Amino acid sequence: MVLRRVLASAALVAGSAATNFAQFSSSGYGLSVNVPSDTASSGSGSIYLQISAPSGTQWIGFGQGSQMSGSNMLVVYASDSSNVTVSPRLGANHVEPKLNSDAQVSVLEGTGIDSNGNLVANIRCDSCLSWSGGSMDPTDSSSKWIYAYKSGDALDSTSTSADITQHDSNGEFKLDLTTGTGGSSSNPFFASSDDSSSTAAAGTTGTATATGTHATAPGSDITGSVSSSAATATSTSGVSSPLTSSSPSSTGDEVESDPNKGTRTAHAILMPLVFVVLFPLSALTIYLPYQEKVRRVHAPLQVVSIILMLVGLGMGVKLANKLGEIDGYHQVVGFVVVAWMVIFQPALGLAQHLNFRRNGTRSPMGHGHRWVGRAMMLLGIVNGGLGFMQAGKVGSEETPTYAVIVYSVVAVVIFIIYLAVVIFAPALAARKNASRGAVTEKPIRPKSQGYEMHSRAADQRA
Repeated sequence: MVLRRVLASAALVAGSAATNFAQFSSSGYGLSVNVPSDTASSGSGSIYLQISAPSGTQWIGFGQGSQMSGSNMLVVYASDSSNVTVSPRLGANHVEPKLNSDAQVSVLEGTGIDSNGNLVANIRCDSCLSWSGGSMDPTDSSSKWIYAYKSGDALDSTSTSADITQHDSNGEFKLDLTTGTGGSSSNPFFASSDDSSSTAAAGTTGTATATGTHATAPGSDITGSVSSSAATATSTSGVSSPLTSSSPSSTGDEVESDPNKGTRTAHAILMPLVFVVLFPLSALTIYLPYQEKVRRVHAPLQVVSIILMLVGLGMGVKLANKLGEIDGYHQVVGFVVVAWMVIFQPALGLAQHLNFRRNGTRSPMGHGHRWVGRAMMLLGIVNGGLGFMQAGKVGSEETPTYAVIVYSVVAVVIFIIYLAVVIFAPALAARKNASRGAVTEKPIRPKSQGYEMHSRAADQRA
């Protein structure tokens, strides 16, 4: 760390007068970052960011960090037909980020919506090197960032706490901040002959709305409107051109739009397969007219189901750790259900099996295996729905409408099949045994009825 700062300081001595930018762009969405020489050498102070987005963008957000949880975010959306709102927010799990009232952000001259509908926000951030939940080294050659955007109708809101809907796409990238180090301009994005008077800003630290009334932001030479509910600036000299559009070759390294997609998909396939299909159908094998059904069919299928469930659990834990949701309601319920199905359910089933081999009867272990097992299967299916809710709104990228429909339809069909077998299979078996007219002198072991599910059958002991 010390060596890196020394090298950075040496580079600053050679070209501290130049204004440089570390840049990223993807599909017209861009971020340019300038680290002033003093900030880089001291490790503290302000940095400057330009966020740009193409016409038709409902909102665009960039955040510092590798994941949403704990990320320091700047979200930009239209405040009206010519201006934009800059909203500083803190990422919290996989839900809508909320306003960060402690942020120190100024919106600079050149901010607004240009004649082509492009959104441009020139920002000075005084709290982007340290925030609640994280920090950033201004000399980091591989700083981690995330981004997300939503296309659609303009929000047209001056409130920094306006609700934003689920993003259309998101991703991660890294910026070499050393390539954006240099200069000392109070607005490196806007060319002016008189730099000290070329900016108009709105801070987010004010206590009263004063949109349209000029005031001075404490500790700076930036003038503009100060507001606790709005962070907008009206450009008096035109909107800046997006810097990333003029130099796309200097963009950062983009990763896939959703780096967790593979893990998310694996978890979303395995767990519904286990709880909606395999566990219920494996349980129904107990009604098969086969004497060795428990040992050769029921138990092996349940073992396979448990193995797949553990693989699905691993995918879920990996995803939850990346999203910071390991203690979410979906995860907690899942841990409880999986623990029961792995530890207690097989133990109760084995105890009932041994009791049945000795006595040919039900036992308390059999009752527990049956009824608690059913309850856990049902809870697992409900928890799948909670997982959809946690992932995002129905119709979003993380929660496609077709996935919810397929899950619901299959769950209903399996439930109807399960209910039909549980109700009618014992009655058919009893009728079959009654037609045989078999009479014995001692309790007999069921042959064609369920296993621990039912009492003794009027059938001959095998």
